Amino acid sequence: MRLSKEFRDQFIQHEMRTHGRKNGFVTDGQEARLLKWLPVIGLPKEKTLADANLPEGTPLVMEIGFGNGDFLVHLAQTHPDWLLIGVEIYLPGVAKAVCRMDDAGLIERCRITQLPAQFVLTNQVAEEQLDGIFVNHPDPWPKVRHHKRRIIQKDFAALMVSRLKKGGFIKLATDKPDLAEWMRDILDVTPGLTNVAGVGGFIERDADRPETKFEQRGIKAGRISQFLHYIKA
Repeated sequence: MRLSKEFRDQFIQHEMRTHGRKNGFVTDGQEARLLKWLPVIGLPKEKTLADANLPEGTPLVMEIGFGNGDFLVHLAQTHPDWLLIGVEIYLPGVAKAVCRMDDAGLIERCRITQLPAQFVLTNQVAEEQLDGIFVNHPDPWPKVRHHKRRIIQKDFAALMVSRLKKGGFIKLATDKPDLAEWMRDILDVTPGLTNVAGVGGFIERDADRPETKFEQRGIKAGRISQFLHYIKA
């Protein structure tokens, strides 16, 4: 079924322009769990991370565009000391992620926002508040006229750096070679960042990294992912 009008009126943001899908199909059970958990772990636009009842001293790591939550669950399982901030505008994806985190008994280890990442970092995250940021397989927007819609842009890169603690990391993944080069070329010259692989370089795949749904789709199409890792000096 589609998300009910009552649910959409309560949780979907309409006033901020975004590219990509926001609404879609969910099951009755998924909507019920969203209604249960979003008031607890959700981060609506009027709140900041300071209002999110976070344990003091806990490392805060954000995943931008978490899709159906595969990687979010992996992070929660492999880094039990982290509190995760998940950013995703596609509500059916949020519904699947919430169900997966709930089934794994990890739901209270995350905070979820359905707002655009630019808004989240600008208005809901303080300077030097995050310990790390993951951006996995962002929309490649392959047509040249749409490149301005790609999430990694010069101003967004600078914004991410401002929200990272010193020593914090940014890790990115994509199976689109031109997007990999686009992100690398921007981040390599972003003040405050150091490419772990050296200027122009890509890192090897992390040994414990799972193959997410989107990565598996690329593998079936013959595409190999590339990985970037930056540290805030």
